[in-house]
Amino acid sequence: MDKQKWAAILKRLDKLPTIPQTSQRVLAAIEKDASAQEIEKILYEDQALAAKILKIANSPLYITGNPTNSLKMAIVRLGFGEVRNIVLANALNYLLRPVATFKKFDLTRLWVHAVGVARACFLLATEERVKDPDTLYTAGLLHDIGRLVLAVFFPDFFLQVLALREAKDCSFREAEEDLGLSHTEVGVLVARHWRFSEDLVEALRWHHHPLTEGEIKHEAFLVFKADIIARAAGFVPEADDFKRLPRWPRGLPLDKTQLSRVILTLKKEKDDLLAAWQSVIAS
Repeated sequence: MDKQKWAAILKRLDKLPTIPQTSQRVLAAIEKDASAQEIEKILYEDQALAAKILKIANSPLYITGNPTNSLKMAIVRLGFGEVRNIVLANALNYLLRPVATFKKFDLTRLWVHAVGVARACFLLATEERVKDPDTLYTAGLLHDIGRLVLAVFFPDFFLQVLALREAKDCSFREAEEDLGLSHTEVGVLVARHWRFSEDLVEALRWHHHPLTEGEIKHEAFLVFKADIIARAAGFVPEADDFKRLPRWPRGLPLDKTQLSRVILTLKKEKDDLLAAWQSVIAS
């Protein structure tokens, strides 16, 4: 990235809106291991967000018994990690809405892809017994956050990327890198601006290149695999993106059985997953 573009990004990041206060308080409470009752009390300050939490908790993907009207029970049913991700996605979807409209770019489709990658991350992390699968879920949800920031704060550059992508029939990432600015670099800056954990920052930074100087970045590798799985299961960020599955880098272990198994699981969950998250990603 050239110095001029880098300086422009840093300058515009100063104008990046802060996460809404209620959402900030919920996220902070979860980080401090607050009780479900304490989180419920904060959520009641935002009735629309509380209603979304209840709706998702009562959706077929999460419901294990009778429906509940108790926000506290909904929080317990979803788990703090899932509540954190719903709150975060809801806040970012509200904050990062492009003023301009772009040909062949659908904001809702990009969020659908993010939700698919997040769920695939969680499934992989659970299979591999990762210590903190919720952090991987968040990394999957935010892995393309730089694209949203580019659309909102750099619409002229974003238009150039879309035009080059169509002209060269290449992926979005290939087009933006040809133009000298990567959404992963922007995503890292955004994550640091909002003071996300360093583990999350590193997963975002390397999710397209999990093998670096002979070292496998494990969290980034899970996001890389989850991206492929989500696309193969139909969670694609662009209408014609299924044919552009990322290439498998040499040197990375390839477990086709695992990939096939998680793809199948995600395909089976797709309708229920999208129904659960509809109120968040389409709001």
